[in-house]
Amino acid sequence: MSGRRAFDERQLTGWLERIGRALKRKVTAYLIGGCAMVLRGQKLATKDVDLVLASAEELKHLVETLKAMDFHEIVRLPEEYKRLGASAIMRDGGGFQLDLFHRQVCRGLELTERMERRALAFKDFNNLEIRLMSAEDIFLLKGVTERQADLEDMRILLERGLDWNIIKQECLLQEKRRIWEDLLVNNLIKLKERYGIESPITKDLIESADLEVAKRAFTKIILEGNETSAQIANAVKERYGYSESWTRAVLGELTQKGVLSRVRAGRGYRYSTKDRK
Repeated sequence: MSGRRAFDERQLTGWLERIGRALKRKVTAYLIGGCAMVLRGQKLATKDVDLVLASAEELKHLVETLKAMDFHEIVRLPEEYKRLGASAIMRDGGGFQLDLFHRQVCRGLELTERMERRALAFKDFNNLEIRLMSAEDIFLLKGVTERQADLEDMRILLERGLDWNIIKQECLLQEKRRIWEDLLVNNLIKLKERYGIESPITKDLIESADLEVAKRAFTKIILEGNETSAQIANAVKERYGYSESWTRAVLGELTQKGVLSRVRAGRGYRYSTKDRK
């Protein structure tokens, strides 16, 4: 991967123009990552051209068009690309590469309506409509990866100014296919260690991640038939070593958050959940 070329704004827009002319019908693509940063004037060049498509039909048409333009699909992906969960990776003979995603990036981080509303309508390249993801959403997408290069891009984005609240809320509102808060916190800690950048959302994200972990653990315990306060406390102590008072405090918080429901059962409570993930 180190032999890949980097492309500047003129080269990137030239390629987008050629692809747009070749498309037979309208395709809307959201640019994320390094390419979006170049077009925003935040980087001089990038090797990464990442496009997110909201429509499976548009993704299929784009792939077919690229193949007709002598792009070939990369089948054996490096491990870092497998972790990103690209739907297709297309490359031409000169080393220009497009990483294509259908709604999801990083194996589950979703292109939400919130993200779509925040995206900037950049330009129509004939039949290719390009929208640039907001700086906050690009930061979040880079913040849940494990690629070292993304940490530097996060620093650049932060120096240009970001709304921390948008980042936090989008992270918390994403579908919990993975514990996104935990992944983001890991990179926020690295930003502090490497660049001395303090994040005002780290504490809230850690608390949310801890609650999500507890939710998953307690849900599993309850679904295994441990429904009463005493049964749950015994299971938690046996598996994780936490005290009964800690378990009762977490049960109270999960009930307050609407994750669990409870009814009186003798001196304690009987808990239930509809979450079967």
